[in-house]
Amino acid sequence: MTHDQELEVVAVWHTASAVGRYFEELLADGTVYTWTEPPLGEPTTPARTTPTTTPSATAPPSHARSA
Repeated sequence: MTHDQELEVVAVWHTASAVGRYFEELLADGTVYTWTEPPLGEPTTPARTTPTTTPSATAPPSHARSA
């Protein structure tokens, strides 16, 4: 098989629930690909509602200079 050829999909599994959808594909060579998707109508990436880091209350601002 060359790099340009795609393997045949032998079987597909799909499960849906209130929290999203789950997929599996079995290829002819035995490889299984899995992925999940959010429920219909929901964005694929959640909006960030909290900062990724919380600065320490005792840490000086990054632009402050020490005397």
